Amino acid sequence: MPELLVQIGGKTLPLRSCHWVLFGPNDCAYSSEYGDGASSAEQAHANFTPRKRDRDQQTRQGYRIELLSKDQWREQAGPCFYGTCTHRPRTVKAAS
Repeated sequence: MPELLVQIGGKTLPLRSCHWVLFGPNDCAYSSEYGDGASSAEQAHANFTPRKRDRDQQTRQGYRIELLSKDQWREQAGPCFYGTCTHRPRTVKAAS
């Protein structure tokens, strides 16, 4: 099977080395999968959100799917998954 290539930021990269990411209207990343998990943003969105009605609602609310290089993922999505982003308020645990 031939390797699928994509262009991101002027660079040609193997799709398998990239990541599809579901970003919310607050620019926080909520879901991510390797690039070869889908061949289009629509397919990636269906992987993240199986019901079409829910996908349509997310789109209306400003959610979007982006294909990111590894470096872009580390910068833009990584902090959201590691709990260090500034997009969502952090919850404070009560002292015992």
